[in-house]
Amino acid sequence: MIIILLLGILAVSALWEICYKHRWSKEITVKLWFETDAVYAGQQTRLYEVIENRKAMPVPVLEVGFHTRKELVFVDVDNTNVSDYCYKRDVFSVLGRQKITRELPVRCTKRGKYIASDADIMTHTLLFRRRYSKGIGTEAVLYVYPKMTQVSEIMTVCESMLGTLQCAKRLYEDPFAFRSIRDYTMDDPMKSINWKASARTGALMVNTFDSVRSQKAMIFLDVEDRGILRYEDLVEESIALAATLMRRLLRQHIEVGFVYNGDSRQVFLPENNKRNLIIFERMLAEYDKEQDTESFARLLQRLFADDFAKKPLSPDTLCLFITKNLNEPLFEQIRASAGEHQTLIVAPVYRGEKAAWSSAAVKSRENIQILVKEVGRE
Repeated sequence: MIIILLLGILAVSALWEICYKHRWSKEITVKLWFETDAVYAGQQTRLYEVIENRKAMPVPVLEVGFHTRKELVFVDVDNTNVSDYCYKRDVFSVLGRQKITRELPVRCTKRGKYIASDADIMTHTLLFRRRYSKGIGTEAVLYVYPKMTQVSEIMTVCESMLGTLQCAKRLYEDPFAFRSIRDYTMDDPMKSINWKASARTGALMVNTFDSVRSQKAMIFLDVEDRGILRYEDLVEESIALAATLMRRLLRQHIEVGFVYNGDSRQVFLPENNKRNLIIFERMLAEYDKEQDTESFARLLQRLFADDFAKKPLSPDTLCLFITKNLNEPLFEQIRASAGEHQTLIVAPVYRGEKAAWSSAAVKSRENIQILVKEVGRE
């Protein structure tokens, strides 16, 4: 009797394993997605992991794994292995027709385009005698934009050079530049009446506004980092400065253009289009320091001899150069390229170190100002 019982158990176990082998991965889906499609470096977001078993058969042990770049740090470090990539693997017990959703908080330490992909599922038989695995196609994409850095001093110099002081000359009224309230005249439109002030004084009063000039800025970013010694911190600070200045200038309704010597050869002329900011930030997020870069001096030569020869920058455009590679030859190239334009050169250097380009030949003069931005070593 016992032998018959054992044979029955073995037969059922064998049938289960045959059925399990062919059915365990059927109708199992794994989906990954981020809470938002973009954040700034230093911020946190969430990665959602959804495992769904749409069949009646349970999967007692289901391991789910995926990987992404190691700069995306999981707050919960359990079941996480970090080497060249960050590998995340969790174990679930999934019942029939069950859906499991997990929220994984992640900290975005560096800019970049992050893809959580190549999910794989793995299971064992009841007695753990055999193991089965399968890859599942899923992909979650997150853009980590360059960090927001301190640019107050740079903005002060930019505003001074741009001449963004309000002017009384009526080029056109800026509805955001409120000046004063005065008595109503027959020439004033109804929309300019300040009804609250009119109620207080008992007479019609109208708002008046200052006029402002349309201002433009062209940002030239240098990400070149060649040589035996690499200065990644200075390159990253240069990128963060460019991105932060774009945001600040566009917020002040200043037309902003952008070009850099990375892999993209696109040139964006000054334009007051906030949708361009997304393009700029994604371009900088996707830039890989391992990619080839064009010499900054060669880029300037090509731009001013070709692109800006066909579509010249307007005389009132501020040329803003951000480079860690400033030296006398590059300074002369910037000076020759910018010509009569108001020019600001921002040069990131390590805190406490003397700039390598410090010399009598490289200094602020005429329409050119040089601003040093100190950066701490990480």
